[in-house]
Amino acid sequence: MKIFKWILLWILMFITTFTAAEQVEKFSLKSFDGFKMETVVEMPDGLKNSDIKRVVIFLHGSGPQNMDEDLTEVSAPGVKNLFFADVSKEFVKNGFTVIRYNKRSFEMGKKIRVDKDFIKSKFHKKFMKNPLKYFVKDARHYAKWAQKRFPKASIYFLGHSQGAGVGLWAANETPEVDGVALIGFAPQSLDTLMFIQTVYRPLWIFESLDKNNDAELDKNELKGENKYQKTFLLQMPIIDLNKDEKLQKSEFMAGNLSNIFLDINPTLKAYRTDILSYPSQAEIIKNAKFKIAFFQGELDNQTPSYNAKTVQLLNNIVWKKNNLIFHFYSGLGHALDKRKDFNDLIFQQIDSIALKDMVSKLDIFWQ
Repeated sequence: MKIFKWILLWILMFITTFTAAEQVEKFSLKSFDGFKMETVVEMPDGLKNSDIKRVVIFLHGSGPQNMDEDLTEVSAPGVKNLFFADVSKEFVKNGFTVIRYNKRSFEMGKKIRVDKDFIKSKFHKKFMKNPLKYFVKDARHYAKWAQKRFPKASIYFLGHSQGAGVGLWAANETPEVDGVALIGFAPQSLDTLMFIQTVYRPLWIFESLDKNNDAELDKNELKGENKYQKTFLLQMPIIDLNKDEKLQKSEFMAGNLSNIFLDINPTLKAYRTDILSYPSQAEIIKNAKFKIAFFQGELDNQTPSYNAKTVQLLNNIVWKKNNLIFHFYSGLGHALDKRKDFNDLIFQQIDSIALKDMVSKLDIFWQ
């Protein structure tokens, strides 16, 4: 009986060792200005710092994102969607070391919830004046820190959405970075992107209700239990500018555009100024010596695939660079997640096949 217990214990120990595929280290790291951000380093099991050959630093999408880039709130009901955490597992499984950290805006939000006076601190005041520059400088700091900790490693960025732009700007100023992978790439200015997303992306809703295609919705077309019909009826007294008891397409678009002009987000003006201080993303790509990989969902309605395809077209015809690769995934959205159609705004977990394909391609490209 004792022998059987020892055998069983040995089997369990073997399984635990075999399945523990990664080492995880969590800590706070001071960025370039001394501001602390929670950080995690995930690396293949059994390796020392001097053994690490490739390190990928994850750069967040817009908003105060944590190191997991938690998309649960914008995902289908019941779906726990830790985008960066899921992507990281596949990278580590394939021999990469991954560095993830809480975005500066996320860390500041945490501090404000504990101490409202943090808003008056030098960290918060300086950040609010130049938010984009701080995101770029944070990325650069992590790249330099990674190079010191893993002296034999090549350093890469993986940027999602806003992080794609941050990755390009940071890599352009950081010789330690050997390549950038971009998911959800958009090279337009902030205002152009907001205009597309706010004014043109919702047009399908209006057009789906406009049964006679006359570019206006009358009360008959707004009758029903559809949530959009109910919303439009409630908004009619405000948006119906000519008071004809119809909602014209131009009035609908005006209502959406007014949201941009309101400038509710206090950092937008500062963000615009910051962008002007950097070269355009197209210029960076044109001149870059580092490797750039584009991974794009064809049903991405936030940063549509024509953005990456524009770069691909320019490269095919004009630039003819060999350090760019492009991969497009049908049926997938902004986070390489399955979508019903282009107008589907609900996130899912990243498609497992696309994830494996992306990491496999980078495993070859980033040699």
